[in-house]
Amino acid sequence: MCASCLEARRWRGLRLSWYHGEATMKRVIRLGLAVWALSMAGTALAEKGQWSVSLSPGFAAPVGPVGRFGNQHGNSVHILTGLDYEIEDGYWYGLEIGYSGGHLYQGKLEGEDLDKDGKTDALEFTSDSDTKMLQITPVLKVGGNYTDDLKYAFVVGCGLYSFFRSDGTAILEGTTTNGTSVTGRTMPAGRTSNAYFGLDSGHTLTYGVTSNFDIGLDVRYHVVFMPGGTAGIVVPGLRFSFLFGSGS
Repeated sequence: MCASCLEARRWRGLRLSWYHGEATMKRVIRLGLAVWALSMAGTALAEKGQWSVSLSPGFAAPVGPVGRFGNQHGNSVHILTGLDYEIEDGYWYGLEIGYSGGHLYQGKLEGEDLDKDGKTDALEFTSDSDTKMLQITPVLKVGGNYTDDLKYAFVVGCGLYSFFRSDGTAILEGTTTNGTSVTGRTMPAGRTSNAYFGLDSGHTLTYGVTSNFDIGLDVRYHVVFMPGGTAGIVVPGLRFSFLFGSGS
């Protein structure tokens, strides 16, 4: 195939990848808004109780089970926001949105046979690209008080986890199975955009500074089911929550 044909096919693939990435992001946002609307409709039917708005800055770290995502990504700054409603004493439900600013795309290169000897090469790579994660998860929280001011809650939820990576360049390190060094060689790190189902579980511990303001800790463990192996991501962070409504 001529070089111009290959270049045309490459750019056509990039345009299709961009289009599908934008469509995936729009679907995720629409679904999140639909879940929020259903949550608010359910709240309208319930007896008026206490509301909580929370903000949890922290970081996200890939841990076990380690699939392709864990093998090829580093840690990232993470921010989590939530809106919860207390349906009865100690029981809350709500919607959370989390965002990881960028897991650096690096680690073990998988499925490549650069020397064409029929064996997968055990190589590593770094890149100038990172993967951003957006989560939209309805949650249920069950908790209580250790003391008058010290509160706890267990969290369970599930929802959509969307991952976005822009185009970049990967720099290889290591040798192929026949001993050829490829250190310094570059290859394209293509754009990706996908959404997967995942689970969210965790624990919060907060201290009541005032009657309507709490500070504390929030630790989550996310399990995301994706091709290449399930991704496990732990997210520890601080927690700031503002309480309002009839219970505050």
